[in-house]
Order: sequence, then C-alpha cells, then structure tokens
Amino acid sequence: MIKKTLIAAMLLLLTAGLALAEAERWLHVRVLDDDDKVSVNLPVELVATVLANVEHENFHDGGIQIDELDVDRELLEAILKAAVESGDGEFARVEEGDDTVVVVHKKNDTLYIDIEEDYEKVKVQIPLRVARAMLDGDGDALNIVAALEALGAGEGTTLVTVDDGDAKVRVWVDSSMEGI
Repeated sequence: MIKKTLIAAMLLLLTAGLALAEAERWLHVRVLDDDDKVSVNLPVELVATVLANVEHENFHDGGIQIDELDVDRELLEAILKAAVESGDGEFARVEEGDDTVVVVHKKNDTLYIDIEEDYEKVKVQIPLRVARAMLDGDGDALNIVAALEALGAGEGTTLVTVDDGDAKVRVWVDSSMEGI
C-alpha cells in the first residue's frame, strides 16, 4: 500500500512538474551580423524578477517613471483604450520622401508598428494585453514587470524584428528554451 501511494505521489509530482515546465515562457534575443551570432534565452520569470529589483535613473520597482519622460499617463491610457475598442485597421501612415514609411495598425488584438527606411526594416508587435498590463498599477510608471508577466501568460509572439541588410535582430517570447 505504501509503495502504491509513493508511486502515485511521484507520478503526481512529475505530472505537475511537466505542466509547469510546459507553461514556462522564454524571452529570446537573436542577433545575426555577418559571421557573428548572439543568442540570449532567458525565462520570462527570471527577467521579470531581475527588473523588479533594478533601481536606476527612471527605472524603479519594475517600472519606468513616465513623469520624468514628459509623457502624460492619462493620454497613454486614453490612446490604449481607443486602440482596444477600435476595430482592426491602419491608424497612421507617414511617408517621408521615397525612402521612409512608418505604418501603425491593429489586427487581432495586436498593435503593429512597421518602419522602413532605405534598406532598414523594423517591425514591432505589441499584444494589447501587454500594453494594458504596462499601464496597470498606481503612479506615473509604466509597469514593465506586469507587461513581461502578460507576455509570459500568452501565446508565443515575435515582439521586434530588425533587418538592415547586413544584420538581423529578432526578439520574441515562446515556450522553447532553445530559441530556434
């Protein structure tokens, strides 16, 4: 009887451990520049824990103080609310000459910012749940830790890609520790 109980307990612990491992999200940064390659793979929870304890200039307690950045929090909240409540579509397009295009659009609860300048391309994807989490909390700070936790709770997503013709950068979150 004790043997069966021990085996059942071990199976339960193993199953719980596997469920937790599957739920873990990883933040990846990959830089490819000619022959140089850099790959950083960190658990989102580790990054959030470290950032929650960083105290430097405008960064305190896991947040960026926006009052010192000349940004109006109420305006940010109003813009986010409008973005959440609006339908999918293109919000803004700026074309400067023949070589620069900036497009801001929303699709499926994600805000996209696409920038093309000469041969450089930058694409930013911000899930709206992450933007909402950034505005959670009191005071005049963007809550970076809450944003990371929202990233960790969601599906995998690419956050930033940069391609300047020579180098490529990708930042994304998923459940794989390898970051392929």
